[in-house]
Amino acid sequence: MRSGVGVFTIAASCLLATSAAAQEWYTGARERTPEATYGAAIDASLSATTRGSLHGSLIGTIAPFSKLDESGMRLRIGGLLGNYAYTSVTPGVGKVNGREASGSLMAGYEWVMKNATFSIYLGGEVQDRTLSKADPSNTVVGTAYGFKTSVDFYMNPTSYTMVSGNITYSTVNNAYYTRFKAGMGVTERIFVGPELLFLGDNFYGQWRAGAHITGARLGPMQLGLSGGYVNDRRGGSGAYGILDARLGF
Repeated sequence: MRSGVGVFTIAASCLLATSAAAQEWYTGARERTPEATYGAAIDASLSATTRGSLHGSLIGTIAPFSKLDESGMRLRIGGLLGNYAYTSVTPGVGKVNGREASGSLMAGYEWVMKNATFSIYLGGEVQDRTLSKADPSNTVVGTAYGFKTSVDFYMNPTSYTMVSGNITYSTVNNAYYTRFKAGMGVTERIFVGPELLFLGDNFYGQWRAGAHITGARLGPMQLGLSGGYVNDRRGGSGAYGILDARLGF
C-alpha cells in the first residue's frame, strides 16, 4: 500500500509541475487536439488506493484504415496488472492479498464529429486471479475467458467545457467499469472538474467520487490526474488516485 501511495505522490508532483510549465481497466478521456491526427495511440493508467490496491493498465488503439481524427474502424488491445487486499468474511481466514492480470482484444468503430467522438468495441478477454491463501468466500479465483464490450465518448459542448465517459463490461465474473468526467477549461487545453466511477464484479463492488485535471502536456504526451473518496463493500472506505497518460504516434 505504501509503495502505491508513494508512486502516486511522485506522479502527482510531476503532473502539477507540467501544468504550471505548460500554462485514468483505468483510462482517461482523450483531448480533441491535433495529436489525434496520428494513426495509433497508447493509453496508460496507474491507480492506487489507501485500502491497499495498486493497478496499472496499458491500452493500444489502432485506426487501420484512417487516422484517429477520422471516423472509421478501430482495433484495441489491452492489459491490466494489479494487487489488492481485503479481510475475508470466512471465519479464521483473516487478511487476504490478491493478484490479478487480464488481457483483451477488441474491434470496433469510432464516429468522429466536430466537437465529439463516440466509439463502441466488442471482443474477448482472459482474466487470471490468485490469492495469498484459500478463501471460500471468494469465487472469482483462477483463469477464465469471456466476451468484453466497451463504449467511450468525449464531447466539448462549448470551447471551455468537456464531458467524457467510459463504460466497460465483461462476461468474465460479470466485471464492470464505468467512469464519467465533466470539466471547465482553466486554460485552452486543461480542464478541471468532478468525476464519478463505479467498478466491480461477482465478488466486490466499489464506487469513487473525486476531481480531475485533464489535458496537461509533457512534450507529445497528454496527462490526466484525479483523486478523491473510494468506498468498497469488501475493503471499506478510503482515498484513491489515478494518473493517466496518452501518447499518439
